Amino acid sequence: MDLQPPSVLAQLPRPLHASKGKTHTGEVYSLSDSKKRKRYEVAVAVDGEAVNIYNIQTPKLVTSYAVPPQSSFSCEPCSVRRKLSDKSVVKRQTYVAVNPQKEIKCFVEESGGNGSSAPVISSSSFSVKDSSSPTVFIGIVPTGSSEEDKSPYDILTVHQDGRVRRLAADLDNQHWSLQHSELAKISSSHTVQACFLVEFEDAKKALFKRRQDLAALALGDLVDSNVDEPSVLLLVSHPTGSKEIKLSDVKVHMFSVPAKIPSQGRSLDESQKLKHLLTFNIPDIKGQEFFESSGLEWDFHTGSAGLNLSFAKGFVNFDLSQYKPTVTSQFILENENFSSLMRISPQSVIGAGNSIVALFDTQYKSIQRSIATDDIHGSNNPKARTTFISYYSKLGMAVATKGNTLFAFDLSSSNSLSGSSLKRSRDSLLIDAIGRGIGSSASQWDVASKKPRTDQFTSLGLTSEEQVSRWNKLVTDLRAASKSQNGDAFDSAVQTYFEASNSDALPKQYVNPEVILFLLSCIFSLKDAVNKDQLSVSSSSRLSIDVWPEHTCQWLTQLGQLSLDNVEIALRRSLKPRILPALPTGSFVQALMDADPTLKRLIDILQGPVTLSSDELAYTLKFFLNMARSRSATLEETALAITAGEENNTEAIQNPEATLQDIFRGLNTTLQKIHIHPLPTITTSICSTLSRTEIIAMVHHLRLSLATGGYASRFTENPPTPICPDQTTPSLTLNTITDLLNVSVDAVGPSGWISATAFDDTPTREMDLIADMKSEISAALAGVEEASYLKGVLGEYLRYTDSVAKSAKSAATRKPKARDEQRPRWCASRNSTAQT
Repeated sequence: MDLQPPSVLAQLPRPLHASKGKTHTGEVYSLSDSKKRKRYEVAVAVDGEAVNIYNIQTPKLVTSYAVPPQSSFSCEPCSVRRKLSDKSVVKRQTYVAVNPQKEIKCFVEESGGNGSSAPVISSSSFSVKDSSSPTVFIGIVPTGSSEEDKSPYDILTVHQDGRVRRLAADLDNQHWSLQHSELAKISSSHTVQACFLVEFEDAKKALFKRRQDLAALALGDLVDSNVDEPSVLLLVSHPTGSKEIKLSDVKVHMFSVPAKIPSQGRSLDESQKLKHLLTFNIPDIKGQEFFESSGLEWDFHTGSAGLNLSFAKGFVNFDLSQYKPTVTSQFILENENFSSLMRISPQSVIGAGNSIVALFDTQYKSIQRSIATDDIHGSNNPKARTTFISYYSKLGMAVATKGNTLFAFDLSSSNSLSGSSLKRSRDSLLIDAIGRGIGSSASQWDVASKKPRTDQFTSLGLTSEEQVSRWNKLVTDLRAASKSQNGDAFDSAVQTYFEASNSDALPKQYVNPEVILFLLSCIFSLKDAVNKDQLSVSSSSRLSIDVWPEHTCQWLTQLGQLSLDNVEIALRRSLKPRILPALPTGSFVQALMDADPTLKRLIDILQGPVTLSSDELAYTLKFFLNMARSRSATLEETALAITAGEENNTEAIQNPEATLQDIFRGLNTTLQKIHIHPLPTITTSICSTLSRTEIIAMVHHLRLSLATGGYASRFTENPPTPICPDQTTPSLTLNTITDLLNVSVDAVGPSGWISATAFDDTPTREMDLIADMKSEISAALAGVEEASYLKGVLGEYLRYTDSVAKSAKSAATRKPKARDEQRPRWCASRNSTAQT
C-alpha cells in the first residue's frame, strides 16, 4: 500500500533572511486539573517575521504575533491555552526565546469564549543577564495552584551550558536560576542538545516502572500521591570540540522539578530547586561507532520511556526504564540520507529519505508504505527536505514541513477503524513485512561494492574470481547498453557472459533466476507519465521499455521468463527501498504496444509458453478488437478514395503500423490463450474490461470462425470462405469457440440485453443475432452428431484396420526369428541322412 499524498495545512511565511533565517515549530498545550495535554495545534516561529499558531484538525491560522525584523529564535516556541474557570474567557500564552535581545518573550491573548469580541493581545518579556549561552528549551511545569490570581504553571528554560531557569507564567518574577553541580562539572566538555519535561504520573507508568527508587527519590517528602507531584526533566548533552562523537560519550541527566516553590524561596538549596536523580551514558550500537554530532536529533516518548535517536542513516530507540539503557529497536541504511525521522508506534517510524517518505517497521526491518518525494506537491521549493514535527495518534496524522509548507500525512488508513491510532495488534506483523525488506535487493546484483556479502555470491552462483569478474563486466556493459538504448550491445554482452557464439547457443534449460531478473530490470523501467490511453487504468506510473535486445528477448520468451510477474519482481528489486505500486491492468501489454507499433513483439510473447493473466489478456483482446475495427474501416475508406481517383492516402497504405494479418493473428492467439483460464474467471475479466459493443464484436468474430472452420456445414459441403482469410488464422477449435460464445453471452448478461432495447433498431438486430447464433450452434451440434454417427458406423472398420496393422507388424518381427530357428534343424536332418 502507498502512503497517500499529504494534505497541505498552511503556507508558512518565509524567514526575512532567506540564507540565515530559520523556522522553529513547537507544540501547543492545554491545562486541565493541572494536567498538561497536547492540543491539535502547532506553534511556528519564523525568524524576522512572526509567531503563528495553526490548527491542524481544521486547517486554519488561529492567531499570529509579529516580531521585529532583526529578531531570531534560538529554540522551539511553547504555547499554553486555558479557559478561566469563573469567566467565559480563553487565555493563550505563547513563549519564545528571542535573539539578539537575549530575552524570553510572552505573548498573551485573551478572547471571549464564544468569539464574539476581538481578542486582546499583550506581551511581556524577561531579559537574560546571567548567561550568554543561548536558550535551547522552553517548557511548562504545572504547579497545581487553583487560585485564580495565580497561574497554574511556571516556565522552565534551559540554556546550552546547562543553566536552568524557573520563571513565573507572566515573566514578572524569576523564582530561581541554577547551573546544577552535576552539569557544572561537565560544562567545559559537554553542552545540552535536547531537553524533555515529563509529568510524574506519566513517568510512574513507564520511566519509573522498574525504578521505584528513583520515583521515591523524586517525590522526596511528599506522602499523598497526585498532590503537588514534581515533573521530571531529562537533559541530553553531547561532547564538544569534535565533529564526530561516540554514543558512549553522550550523557543523559535526570532531574526532579518540584511543583511548588517553598515559602522560604531565598534560602532554597540546590536539591530543593532541582533534585538530581540519575546520570548515565548512552550505550554504543553495533555497526555504527561514530556519529556526526550536528546531525543527531533526540526525542522522548513518554508512554514507552523510549529515547529516540534519529540521524542521517537511520533510527535507534533506547529504553530508559531499565537499570541500564538498552537498545529496543534500530535500523540503519548505509545508502540513505534521512532528513527527518519520527516515532509513530513502538515498532514503526516514519522517515523522509532521498527519494521516498516511508513508514518503516523497525522490528522486521521493512517498509510498510511509501510515497516518492516527487509525488509530494504544494511546496514552492521542490528540493527542500521534509522535516517531521509531531504525530497525533488519535487523528492518525503526522505533521511535517517542507520548505515553507506545512503538511499532514494521514496514517489512519493502516487501521480498520477510521480515525483511530495505530494499535499494537496491527503493529509490526510478520505478514506485513514479507517482501518489503529495507535492504535494497538490487544491491546484491552489484558485487563490485566495497563489502560484498557471501549471500550475494551464493544467490548469483558465483564460485570463483573469474565468474565474479565476468559478472561485474556483464553488469557494467548491460547498464551502459540500457542507458544508450543499444540493443545490439546488450545482446553481445549477454552472449559473451554465457560464452555463446550466437543467440542459438544460449542455454536452453536452467538459467539462474537472479540473472534473469537483472536482465529484465535493464530492459524495463517504471516512469512517471500522464496516461494518454483511455483503455488502461489511470496511474501516475507507467511501465516502459528502455531497450529491446531482439535476440535476448527471443531467448527469454522461449525460456518462458519474459512475463509480467518476472518484470514486476525485477522492478521491485531495482526500486527498493521504494515500494512499487500495483501496476494497472494492461501495463505489460501497453508497454509492448508503445515500444513496437507493428505488434510483432506482443504476438511473439502471446505465442510463447507464458500465459498472461485473464485481466491482461482481456485488455489485449480489447485492444485487438478496437484495432481490427478501426483498421478495417480505414482500409475501406482508403479503397473507396483510390477508386474515386484520390491518391493522398497511398503513403498510409504503403507504411502501415500493423497489418490486418498481424492484428487478426494477435486477436485469434489471444482468444486461444484466454481460453486456458477457467470460464468464470474469463467472464469476470471480460465483463470488467470490455464494453458491450466490444463483446458483440467478439461474438461476431467467433461466429465467423465457427462458420468458416467447417464446424457448421455438412461434410458434403464446402465451408464458406471469409472475406479475408487472415481473419481466421490461426484457426480456433470448436471447444474454444463455443466456450467463448457462452462467456460473451454471460458477460453481457440479461440486464445488458434488456437495456439494449432503448436504442433505435437494436431489438431487431439483437433478435436476429440471437436467432443466428441459435441456428449456427444447432448446425454445429448437427455436425457433431453426424460425426459421432459416422464414427459409430466406421468403428468396426477402424478397429479391424488397427488389428490388421498390428498383426502385420508382429508377423514382420517374427519372420526373421523363425528363419533363424528353422535353419539349424534342416542342417541337422541333412547331416543325419548323409550318415545313414
